[in-house]
Amino acid sequence: MWSPRLGGWDKACVRRMAGFTLLEWVLAMPLGLLIVTAAIAIYLAGIRLWRVQAARYDVTERAIFALTQLTRAVGMAGYRNWDPMEGAIWPPGPMKREWPSLRASAACAGTVDTCARPGWQGSSLLEVQFQGAGLSEGNDAIHNCAGMRVSATGRLDDRHLSIFYVDKGEDEIPSLYCRYGERRMLSTDLHPAQVLVSGVEAMYVRLGFRVGGTGPLRWVEPVRSVRRRPPSPPPGEGGWENVAAVAFSLVLRGAPRSGGKPRTTRVVEVFDAASGGREYKRLGNAGDVHLHVFNAVAYRRNDGGVGEEAKWLASSW
Repeated sequence: MWSPRLGGWDKACVRRMAGFTLLEWVLAMPLGLLIVTAAIAIYLAGIRLWRVQAARYDVTERAIFALTQLTRAVGMAGYRNWDPMEGAIWPPGPMKREWPSLRASAACAGTVDTCARPGWQGSSLLEVQFQGAGLSEGNDAIHNCAGMRVSATGRLDDRHLSIFYVDKGEDEIPSLYCRYGERRMLSTDLHPAQVLVSGVEAMYVRLGFRVGGTGPLRWVEPVRSVRRRPPSPPPGEGGWENVAAVAFSLVLRGAPRSGGKPRTTRVVEVFDAASGGREYKRLGNAGDVHLHVFNAVAYRRNDGGVGEEAKWLASSW
């Protein structure tokens, strides 16, 4: 302000109105830019971390769902409906069931009887057979791989099928497929395959047999099917009904891989010592995505036979 006593503007006011000095601007500008840059970097890092965690969560959820369905199917293999109101109860005797409750084939897709085409990345195929429960539309106790409840027919050899394999769809994305159907006497009615879990790059299977019927598990690879012929069980293992457990290895696609080339070949460990020893697979055409491996062991619960019980079962239920 103007002050006659000072002969002009108040010096304190002048100092207050002077603003920043050049030195203050020189120091403040870089410091401000540094703070803004750090804030942006922290924000972007948080976004990247969120995306990574979201991608991992998505892969884990898909793997859990797939392995849950496979584990349930193996546990249900060979299920027989002993309800006298629904199933054909025959007296105990030397008779054996005429249908295999579980079969697997290496490097196959489509159906286990004909091996219509090779599985993507050499993936295995698993088929389980079981009877339904409940008359008419079923009582919701037994389901096929599509989640549909299946009913009992009352005839001894009528059963349902669930088939799992990996194939590439029209969208060029490999997925775990489910194919379900019914077998009645000599006829088979299979429904078209549908995607169970998307983004499954490969599925590999090992079959566990009980040494001596009650000993530790001995893991073997399924035999490759001859085209248009059903697979045979591994030689020297006593047939399909002696399969006590199935080990699964699922390779799932994750987030895009920075700088990866689609046709690059990747080497992935699919099995470890817990399921019979380490095994590696060479996967092509998957170099542009992260690959995640998930393992699980599923145990048989039913022998499903008539007058015969598998040696490795404590009881037949």
